[in-house]
Amino acid sequence: MKRLVLPMLALPLALAACSKPSPEPSDAATPSLAPVVSASEAMAPPASPEASEAAPVAAATFPAAMRGKWAMGQADCDPSTGADKGALTISEKSVKFYESVANLTDAKIATPTEIRAVFDYEGEGMKWQREASYELEDGGKTLVLTEYGDDAPQGPRRHSRCK
Repeated sequence: MKRLVLPMLALPLALAACSKPSPEPSDAATPSLAPVVSASEAMAPPASPEASEAAPVAAATFPAAMRGKWAMGQADCDPSTGADKGALTISEKSVKFYESVANLTDAKIATPTEIRAVFDYEGEGMKWQREASYELEDGGKTLVLTEYGDDAPQGPRRHSRCK
């Protein structure tokens, strides 16, 4: 049995030595790893890494349709009753609540019906920062305020425009 194993191992080596070597590949047959670029792409200036990211909208303001006084209930619209604790007034770059003010600092989304931004709050002797979104619904009749963060009020709050 040992006598048969040795010739069997040597047979593939002997056959390989007798075979014709494979031809060298030509340059035309070798695939290129370079990307295919059109003439117009080749002439364009290189894009910066920031170009693919969304453009910052830090200079944004509240949309005109959002500006004005909004209330969680009809009683909030009348300040003379003292029951206007759920009212808020939106100006170009800030929101005035019952006992605090939020100044728009860094907008992430700014459209005619929505703004999502970081706000600097100040009220009752305290200062804090929080991200919030304001969005118009029902054809501009409802303002939905959603605040984000561990200490933010839970869920969206709906406001109607005061008349």
